[in-house]
Amino acid sequence: MTAFKDILVQLDSLQTSEAVLQTALLTAKKFNGHLDVFHVHLEPSCILPVPVVSADMAGFVVNDVVQAEEKAFAENADEMRVVFERFVEEHGLLPKTEPKADLKEITAQFREIFGCEEEVITWCSRVADLTVLARPDTSSAIARDSLAVLNAALMESGSAILIAPSQVPQTIGTRVIIVWDATEEAAKAVTLAMPFLVKAEEVVILETDVPNEVWADAKALAGRLAWHGIHTEIVKIPETSSVSTKGAEIVRQACGRFDLLVTGAFTQSTMRRWILGSMTKYLIDNADIALFMTH
Repeated sequence: MTAFKDILVQLDSLQTSEAVLQTALLTAKKFNGHLDVFHVHLEPSCILPVPVVSADMAGFVVNDVVQAEEKAFAENADEMRVVFERFVEEHGLLPKTEPKADLKEITAQFREIFGCEEEVITWCSRVADLTVLARPDTSSAIARDSLAVLNAALMESGSAILIAPSQVPQTIGTRVIIVWDATEEAAKAVTLAMPFLVKAEEVVILETDVPNEVWADAKALAGRLAWHGIHTEIVKIPETSSVSTKGAEIVRQACGRFDLLVTGAFTQSTMRRWILGSMTKYLIDNADIALFMTH
């Protein structure tokens, strides 16, 4: 892949909408891409038990809760559509739904999809070049839900995920840092991030733990990237078994200088929908720049 053309963007809340839309727009501008913006109109069955219709009061209470949730979901969907329409008008984007490879303008569309977030994001990401998601707010009461959605996108879509920073970014992919440990996940992340890497003004390979320093260290990766005309600098950090120590050093190296961090994503279990691995979650919590992740 030489460009990200079909860019899937999840729009789910007012608090994160500006950062995620701007992250997606900056990406689209690099590749004359199309923004496929969608909002998951949640169905009550995704978060509530199926209503029990009975003669007793419990049935009526459950049905009242479901109706209230349905109203809230509909209002949220309408709110997200208005946010999208204002964004399109503000940035002069071209409304379009049919693919066209030689477009010179940034195009955009909005879709309201009924279903459960984890299922929708998994399937839709599989047919997109890149999926842009908001940064989960791990301090909020719904942190586990937002992490579960991100976990599904990373672990089950097989695609590249771009996590927007919490603050609206000014640039994306101009200065890129690659976290390299020679794992399958890191190798896949580099491969899928190539459209960003070939356009970057600066690329640094941050070498962490490398199990094979003869065949797959940072120098070997730098050699591969050089074949694509990508000049790189290598920075090594000391090996450590402490996630927090390693994560803190990655954050120190990346934040403030770079606008995109490329890394593999990990899980702590082989179970299908498990929570994100500790290093992945550490970076999400602490590295407040755009994160390009794959599993």
